[in-house]
Amino acid sequence: MTTQPPVSNTSLPAVRDDLRAARGRATKTRLLSEALRLFAERGYEGVSTRAVAQAAESNVALIAFHFGSKRGLYEAAVEAVARRTAEAISPAEENLRRGITEFAGKREELLDLLRSEINAFLTRLLPEERTPGFFPLLIHEMHEQGELSERLWNILLPALHTVEELLVTVSTPEHRPRARTAAFLLIDSVMGIVRDYDMFRRHMGGDQNFTQDAALLAELLCKGIEPGFDPSLHAN
Repeated sequence: MTTQPPVSNTSLPAVRDDLRAARGRATKTRLLSEALRLFAERGYEGVSTRAVAQAAESNVALIAFHFGSKRGLYEAAVEAVARRTAEAISPAEENLRRGITEFAGKREELLDLLRSEINAFLTRLLPEERTPGFFPLLIHEMHEQGELSERLWNILLPALHTVEELLVTVSTPEHRPRARTAAFLLIDSVMGIVRDYDMFRRHMGGDQNFTQDAALLAELLCKGIEPGFDPSLHAN
């Protein structure tokens, strides 16, 4: 029978430090999660640091320790929203941008790529456990004017411009104004689907097949866009 060597006295402080650091990270995560939910429900002015600490079953002094202040906590919550949004959008935006070059002049391939990336985006987000407050805080900050709003728009704008460019590529340069509006429609619709999907399924009932739903939603969205960018329909 193999026995583990005893922990030396010299390693005990390191073990304690590791445990303390792990508890600190867990507390910080709880505080951030509850802050995101409460700020989304009540707004910045309607939330106190004490309320966040109570919801997270933590000491209010730890908010100052981890985040500096209530404003620091709010900014960290928005940054978490921005980071998650970027992680979901950036891969699709990069693939579309690469496809515009790779499939230049190939209308069907580009439209298939657009459909595929919308499908992939929805497939990534629809099954995720809902993060309370994520979308309300995202929408609120996007409507504000300030540094945090700019941070979020700087994540979304590259995707909007790339979809616009793809739609121009599959049609003609004269379609650019239409392409810009259509790009907004697609991005806004996709974000709305992710926001409302869980509520829709909860009230409508039935089994949730995220993969099938994502594919169908992507197909329907693109079917609604494609005729508007078919040059043959606009030929004299």
